[in-house]
Amino acid sequence: MKSFTLALLLGIPLMASAQMRPGTHGEAAPTPEPMKRFAWRDEAAGYTFVAPPRWAGKVKAVPLDSKALATSGATSGVRFVAGSKTLLVLLSSDDERAHAMASSGARELSRHDGHVVSLKTEADSGELALTGEELASAIQWDGDAPGTAVR
Repeated sequence: MKSFTLALLLGIPLMASAQMRPGTHGEAAPTPEPMKRFAWRDEAAGYTFVAPPRWAGKVKAVPLDSKALATSGATSGVRFVAGSKTLLVLLSSDDERAHAMASSGARELSRHDGHVVSLKTEADSGELALTGEELASAIQWDGDAPGTAVR
């Protein structure tokens, strides 16, 4: 009886270590892939430009130089490029300079709290071109709920 009790006490830890890990067949869950997202933030104007997932990994944001900003009348701006092709140009400014941006050929996309975002699109953007609906929801202003478009 003593040997049986001793064997039982020594056998319990061995049996516990032989149990399978939780999960299907004891395999670890696959690591989740990060969600593909393309976003560019303009701190000065207080907005984030969010493009569809098809832009992720294919499109780069290139800030405009001072000469391009002076020509457009904007206070800040960025070109979105895929390879050597420019897809669109975003320009931002305050209400007073909005007329200068419009006269340079940019059309107003969104306006909020004294700031204006305008854009110039390229004619041949191919599969990376944004639809009107995607453009309308692309600008997210600070303090607004995500997905809200302010005109």
